[in-house]
Amino acid sequence: MHVVTADPDVVLARALELEARVVREIVDQTDYQSRDFTVADPDGNHWTFATFAG
Repeated sequence: MHVVTADPDVVLARALELEARVVREIVDQTDYQSRDFTVADPDGNHWTFATFAG
């Protein structure tokens, strides 16, 4: 799942409060303008939160 957000840092902070498992740390992409990270939910689904809409 890819979710667009204006502030991925806030979303990551909330995900960590809820003990989400980080799959990919937050990063500023260099190939395109985006800041994003990926977490896994309890069922193992990966969720990417990013400023880039794609």
